[in-house]
Amino acid sequence: MTDVPGLLADHAHCELKAAQSALSMVGRFGDEAPDLVEPLSKLAREETAHFRQVCEHLEARSAGIGRPAKDDYVGALRKAARQDGEAPAMLDRLLVSALIEARSCERFQVLAEGVPDAELADFYRGLMAAEARHFSLFRGLAEKHFGAEARRRLDRLAEREAEIAHMLPLGPTVHG
Repeated sequence: MTDVPGLLADHAHCELKAAQSALSMVGRFGDEAPDLVEPLSKLAREETAHFRQVCEHLEARSAGIGRPAKDDYVGALRKAARQDGEAPAMLDRLLVSALIEARSCERFQVLAEGVPDAELADFYRGLMAAEARHFSLFRGLAEKHFGAEARRRLDRLAEREAEIAHMLPLGPTVHG
C-alpha cells in the first residue's frame, strides 16, 4: 500500500456517505417503519465518529481529506438493484447498504493484514468488526420487514455485487 493518505481520504468520505445514507433512510422510511429510526440514527453517529477517527489519521500524516471521488462501486450496485424494479425501495436500500458494509468489512480485513503501520492495522481491525455489525443490522432489518423475500433478494443482489466488484479497478479506495 503506497498511497495511505489517498486511501484514508477515500475512507473518510465513505464514512460520511454511510452516515448520510443511514439518515436518508430514516427520513424516507421512518414514518412507515419507525423501528428504523433508533438503530439507523445510532449507526449514523457511529459512522460520524469513524469519520473523525479517519481524519485524525490523515492529520497525523499532514494530509487533507480532499474532495470526494465518485464511488463507482456504490453507483453500480444501486443501479443493479434498480434494474429489474421488482423489490420495494426500502428493501433494496437496506440490502444495498448491507452489501456495502460487507465489502468494507472485507477490505478492512485486507488492510489490517497488509498495512505496514501497526496503529493503522489495529484501527482497521476494529473497523472490520464494526462493518460486520453494520452488515448484520441492515440484513436483520430487511429480514424483519420482508422475511424470506429479503433473503432471496440479498442472494440476487450479492450475485450482481460480485460481478461489479470483479470489474472494479484496483486503487487506494475502500470499495475498489
